Amino acid sequence: MPYTKLGALIAGIVFILGCMQIAVAFAVSTGLMVEPSPGLFLGNSTTGDAIDSGILKILAAVAFGIITEISQSVAKQ
Repeated sequence: MPYTKLGALIAGIVFILGCMQIAVAFAVSTGLMVEPSPGLFLGNSTTGDAIDSGILKILAAVAFGIITEISQSVAKQ
């Protein structure tokens, strides 16, 4: 059971980080936020790459969350 709770926590953190990465990439690409020095917020990736990476993080977090939900339901039986 502790591994299930840890997995749910990790999934939640990765989901939040993915959402933040997408938000920062959109803000930089639309000009709402200006990077003080190039590469400070997005690193060496372009805004499109950062958005793609954020979407992949969100999808991985959702899949990991589904796995932890399955683990919780199996543990209750």
